[in-house]
Amino acid sequence: MITRILKTLAAFLAAATTVVATPEPPYETIFDHLLQDGVLELTLEADLTELIENRRTEDYLPAVFTFKDAEGIQRRQEIKVKPRGKFRRRVCNFPPLMLNFSKGQLKEQGYLPEYDKLKLVTHCIDDKLTSKEQVMKEYLAYKLYNELTDLSYRVQLVKITYVDSKGKLGKIKRYGFVIEDTDEMAHRLGGKECEDCHGLSDGNLALSVENQVAVFQYMIGNTDWNLDMIRNIKLVQPYDGGEVIPVPYDFDFAGMVDAPYAIPNSGIGQFSIKQRVFQGLKADRRLFERTLQNFMAKKERLIGTVEQSKGLTGEARKGIVDYLNTFFRDIELILEGKQPQDSSLQQAIQEQSKEREPASSSFGK
Repeated sequence: MITRILKTLAAFLAAATTVVATPEPPYETIFDHLLQDGVLELTLEADLTELIENRRTEDYLPAVFTFKDAEGIQRRQEIKVKPRGKFRRRVCNFPPLMLNFSKGQLKEQGYLPEYDKLKLVTHCIDDKLTSKEQVMKEYLAYKLYNELTDLSYRVQLVKITYVDSKGKLGKIKRYGFVIEDTDEMAHRLGGKECEDCHGLSDGNLALSVENQVAVFQYMIGNTDWNLDMIRNIKLVQPYDGGEVIPVPYDFDFAGMVDAPYAIPNSGIGQFSIKQRVFQGLKADRRLFERTLQNFMAKKERLIGTVEQSKGLTGEARKGIVDYLNTFFRDIELILEGKQPQDSSLQQAIQEQSKEREPASSSFGK
């Protein structure tokens, strides 16, 4: 009897020990681990000649991705890499890249394996100073939207050493930034990406978020987006079936960034890349005023983010601040019931609810 009790107790203790020893499931992604204050230094080793010269390929190349984490520990990942994008892929000296991490290796290292693809925005232009400024300005656009809302992509500024695995090219050191995996962003927002959400009705779209996106795009002078075409916008469908959330990305054509290759959108009457044209949906005055009041409330933080951008020259920071201040001048006049110098934003305000209509159709022509 005693022997049986002891055996039962031993089995119970063994089971309890097994339960305690079971490792906790990973909650951190590789992007979480890359996030740091300031600039993350990393090395990417691959066949650089193949990446640069065969940029139209959809085939991945083997690569080694190395970085030092926030604790100072050197991390090494065997990944795959390929050129990505459309316009920049064609015109840049160095194409933007897609980083594809091994799900198995991520799992072995304690990361969530589901979020294994990260976009790397590269320097595009060979000239060091010019390329750094362009990267910093577009990175800053993402950070400004982060200041406005968490319904946005997270980004990490990086200083990259590119190493040619074939030994044909010397090391290339340039700035860039890494963008959060889209599925990870959508899950963080409580949903999943909706790739076929074309022609959303007002009842299915988070109108306050859309208005915020549209006013932000107007603020930075970006017309390279379209909600109906889902161009440079990701749509997130909440798991609970709630209203679809639009999340903007890709800001290199913004007037604030002023990329040398950016082309005005003549189709909507834009004559220079710095000319603002509102492309959001028309909305009632109450919604617009709430949105504009939110921007005014965060004016100091937004301007401060620009002024504290150490990667930009003082002249570049001043130019961006001056550009943003023309936006704040006009929305302050609108909130005061006065006529702004640029009337396009005011023309997007409708006094009574009407059928959904893109605001850009009525001005800039």
